Amino acid sequence: MDEYGPVENYRLVDVPEPSAGPGEVRIKVEYSGVRWGDVMNRRGTLVRPDPPFIVGLEVAGTVDEIGEGVTGYAVGDRVVSMVDEGGYAEYAVAPQHLLAKIDDDVALDKALAYFLNLRVAYMIVYPWAKVQEGETVLLHAASGGVGFLVLQILKRRFQNVTVIGVCSSEEKAAKLRAAGCDHVINRLTQDYVEEVTRIAGTKATGYSNAAQAGQGVDLSINGVSGPTIEGDMKVIRKRGRWLLFGRQAADRGATIDTHQINYDGITIMPFSIVAWFGQPEWEESLTFLNDWLAHEELNESMTWPLEEAAAAETAIENGKTVGKVVLKVARD
Repeated sequence: MDEYGPVENYRLVDVPEPSAGPGEVRIKVEYSGVRWGDVMNRRGTLVRPDPPFIVGLEVAGTVDEIGEGVTGYAVGDRVVSMVDEGGYAEYAVAPQHLLAKIDDDVALDKALAYFLNLRVAYMIVYPWAKVQEGETVLLHAASGGVGFLVLQILKRRFQNVTVIGVCSSEEKAAKLRAAGCDHVINRLTQDYVEEVTRIAGTKATGYSNAAQAGQGVDLSINGVSGPTIEGDMKVIRKRGRWLLFGRQAADRGATIDTHQINYDGITIMPFSIVAWFGQPEWEESLTFLNDWLAHEELNESMTWPLEEAAAAETAIENGKTVGKVVLKVARD
């Protein structure tokens, strides 16, 4: 990518293969993950190197070069990893601390689809939001790569959590219902604040200390920001929780005017996995990932060839995808 901007700025070119430096491995890439961070990267709204550079933040493939000081990995190991840049390519370099080995019986595209998204979903549900049985959860972008997995955790690993999922099409709504979502809102045809209020009741706010059981949602899981910031304040109950982990609907992080919720006691939690790298909770998320891959029914990914990376990102930007999007890099 030579210049920040639209997908038309992508060019498919030949460049020299990268080399693994100290503490790194080089991966012969079979699949590259596509996520909203790549869109922000392309637009220049994510902190990344100045162009020209190769976009792409997740890869799956085999190790083909070991850098100095790397232990526990060998050439030929099947791995999945986050990378600082360069994922949309046949070879990418990854630091050892972001690598994970993949069992031979797990397809690499499946491993890539779950490696980051499920770990983020785990962090959202457990250490960050601390979801409890009996709660009502508002889930924005419920059909997205992370949101769909959050929904599946809440419906497969909990007995009594009510999920209100927000999406942008009837096709997505059908997939959410099939996955067990209790209430589905199409934000393009329905006012989500009105619908959540109808479902969860009108929240008590201000000095009011009226009966509050069932009035408003216990938790909003919000990875979109933008206009939903104003909306969420109208539906999160007193003493509720508000988890903010992304900004798909905005180029900048949310500015929250707390005036209208000053007396509601809402816990506002802006979280990112970056702060948890190397922490016990992040390692626990890997254990959760391996257990899920071994025991749960897995979703199909939406796959494009590397040459159609622009089309894949356009589909994400236009809300035409459900779940994880991957690029097939290896040629048959």
